This record gives sequence, C-alpha cells and structure tokens, in this order.
Amino acid sequence: MTYSIYSDLGGFLWWIFVRFCKTDLKEEQSKNYWARNIFVLIMVFIGLTGVSVVFF
Repeated sequence: MTYSIYSDLGGFLWWIFVRFCKTDLKEEQSKNYWARNIFVLIMVFIGLTGVSVVFF
C-alpha cells in the first residue's frame, strides 16, 4: 500500500474519535480498513479547514 502513513493516521483518528479507544489500535490500522481510514483523515482535514476559515 502506497499511503500507509496516511492510513495509519486515519486509523488512529478513527480509533480515538469513533471507537473511544475500546478496540485494538493494530486492528483498526490493518489493511482491511485502509479506505475507511483515509476517508476519516480527509474528513478531519476538511473539518479543520472549515473551522479555521470561519474563525480566521
């Protein structure tokens, strides 16, 4: 997988925000969930961009 760092970061954010650290982080960052993890990462960046545009 080419974007493993982004997938791992998205899996970490999914694990914190959605799972509330109740599952195994290694499982959430597995290859089975790479598309979901990248999608979560993109949504977090869009949200942060929206918030920064509104306040700055």
